[in-house]
Amino acid sequence: MNGHPPSGIPIEIERPEPGPHLATIEVDGREVETLADLPPLRDRLLFVGLNPSPVSVQAGHYLQGKLGRAFWGRLIRATILPPDTEIETADDALVAGGHGLTDLIKVPTPRDDASDAQLRAGVGPLWQKVAIWRPGAVVFIYKRAAEIVAARSLDEHWGQLHGVALSGRPCFLMPGPYAPTKEVDEGLNFLRNLAALTR
Repeated sequence: MNGHPPSGIPIEIERPEPGPHLATIEVDGREVETLADLPPLRDRLLFVGLNPSPVSVQAGHYLQGKLGRAFWGRLIRATILPPDTEIETADDALVAGGHGLTDLIKVPTPRDDASDAQLRAGVGPLWQKVAIWRPGAVVFIYKRAAEIVAARSLDEHWGQLHGVALSGRPCFLMPGPYAPTKEVDEGLNFLRNLAALTR
């Protein structure tokens, strides 16, 4: 069996408990505290960021910086999260809804400081996670992560990324953090419909 289950036997994915969601990884021979992956239920949405911010790692919850907190507000507006979701623990609500969250790379940095080469090194591990977790779709939170995975510039500002898939799963992009209101509203309506298809 070479360490793999026989064909037709489902792989059991351990679902995370409520946070904090901390993990320790080894980078260049030193231990680094980061955020643990939050796998989705099969056929639900997997949201993908760039990498954790130190403020998020300190809190033990994803996306606790200024832009990250705005992301949670958008998921509430799109009705993916309940209206009474507390931003400080919104990742727990996301997991409770069956969805998941990870980053392209797991090394925390204060801003968008990771090089393209560092981010490209995260594509293979992300592909493996998607192959194992089998989400219904992969939703990139930031365009830079989507372009690294696509290995090209993307014309899309939000929505389905045509010609981009991970392990056979379609990929989508959230509207950018500074997108015009009309674009955000259209993108969130699209995301609302996408989430409804994965229920």
